[in-house]
Amino acid sequence: MELIIDKTDLQNVLKKAISATEKKSALPILSNFLLEAKDDRLIVQGTDLEVHVSVSVFAKVENEGKACVNAKKLTDISRLLPSNEVYIKLEENVLKIKSGKTKYNLPVVSSEDFPMMYPFPEDNAFIVSGDELQKAISKTSYATSKEETGYALQGVLFRSLDGEIDLVATDGHRLALYTINRNGRGEVNIIAPQKALNELKKLLTGLEDVEMASTDQYVFFRTKEWILMSRLLEGSFPDYTKVIPQEYNIQIKLNKKEFLDAVKRVSAVIEGDPKPIKLILKENSLELISRSAEYGEAVDEIPVDYEGEEFTIGFNARYLIEAIDVIDGDGVIIRFTTPNAQTLIIPENENDRYKAIVMPMEVA
Repeated sequence: MELIIDKTDLQNVLKKAISATEKKSALPILSNFLLEAKDDRLIVQGTDLEVHVSVSVFAKVENEGKACVNAKKLTDISRLLPSNEVYIKLEENVLKIKSGKTKYNLPVVSSEDFPMMYPFPEDNAFIVSGDELQKAISKTSYATSKEETGYALQGVLFRSLDGEIDLVATDGHRLALYTINRNGRGEVNIIAPQKALNELKKLLTGLEDVEMASTDQYVFFRTKEWILMSRLLEGSFPDYTKVIPQEYNIQIKLNKKEFLDAVKRVSAVIEGDPKPIKLILKENSLELISRSAEYGEAVDEIPVDYEGEEFTIGFNARYLIEAIDVIDGDGVIIRFTTPNAQTLIIPENENDRYKAIVMPMEVA
């Protein structure tokens, strides 16, 4: 293997692959990159056996070949190289790196031991917008479960519908849904783990189209520059369509910033989580109240277009903040059914495909 590559390109490709590697593992090979010089590309692979990332970048390849080298050491060195032009060559069991007058000799291990990525399932693929995929992950993943139990709820559901895909996350107390368009006939009904989606967000620029496909055990995302393969989460995901209320008794429109600021102010007197607050709808006003035995009481009020009977409901303030914080635009619509039923939160923009459900809680 022998190639010449731009220093910035090398730094970027290593940065994208490093977090997929395993730092401390019973399998030492997982702390390495697999480097491959092929055609006019340098391909860098990293994996922890759960998530596998392959990223490529342009390089002037003199001789094709593979090398397996410590990922952290190579990444650290790439940040320190003095010259823009980097020369990399494999000689026997040593990876030689030269930049300006700086030279490194790094030991390599057998590339035959590096776990291989499975072939992309071409016959079950479809295309989604990278920008929409970025939005969908950001607007749903906050609602995944942080508990060790409920394994399937620690990930995000991808479910294909007619020309669309629903991305859904829930921890049993709240739910986030975002719908994106797709092109292609491939089908998907899988649960992707949070780590895979975090890695995917690092790879996405928002400008590319992304091919997506799945098998019984893995999900794949692919562009011309990179491929991400992830093991799926096992378990059953609840039927989210039954949770979204189709009817409601009260609808109010709020200014996003005004409401979020009021919720944050009122919940500031409560330490830890949950942060119980009470919302009281009155004629032309929404009152927010919280009480803490240790720190006292907070009350705030914001104007709202409402003329019905007084309506009181309690929430975990953090759930409200996280559900509304990801909404684009200035307006928020909240639909209430009863003080004990799930509440629907949507953007005022009718074209937005985001929905959030928050379950109420009893507030003394």
